[in-house]
Amino acid sequence: MQLCEMVSIGTEDSLSTFSVYSFVPVLVGLLNHENNPDIMLLAARALTHLVDVLPSSCVVVVHYGAISCFVARLLTIEYMDLAEQSLQALKKISQEHPTACLRAGALMAVLSYLDFFSTRVQRVALATATNMCKKLPSDASDFVMEVVPPMTNLLQYHDAKVLEHASICLTHIFEAFASYPDLRITTQNIPG
Repeated sequence: MQLCEMVSIGTEDSLSTFSVYSFVPVLVGLLNHENNPDIMLLAARALTHLVDVLPSSCVVVVHYGAISCFVARLLTIEYMDLAEQSLQALKKISQEHPTACLRAGALMAVLSYLDFFSTRVQRVALATATNMCKKLPSDASDFVMEVVPPMTNLLQYHDAKVLEHASICLTHIFEAFASYPDLRITTQNIPG
């Protein structure tokens, strides 16, 4: 709790001597401490604050596998506050490392249980998806095709921000397919 508090009130200057390479692997390990949800939540908060306050730490957080841990917390929602914190973390990480998030399965993870979240959290999920779709790699079809149907369903959503993010995300996906002629949207690679 003390580490979480220190990181949350810290600034980039005050944390300049913070040992990111010492703490991040420990925090990622604690994020997998499945028999103690409070520890997992505090680790997720500390990592989220760290990436927010000390942007240079994001590469270390990615290197030590935090993205896959956050994705796992979203795909098996046992604790809603931990899932919401995981979304917050992925939103921040996806701003700097969208492809790493995409390759770890975060795009489908942030959309999987969308209906269980409040509108505010749904907006975070869609903003995260939009970050991941901004600059899709040439092999993106494996990562994005499964989200096209649920994303298309969001075009009828009641919240303007969710609708806006869904529209932008789909636009990025279609632009990527237009830019990479080798990627073809066919009935064979559309799920369902």
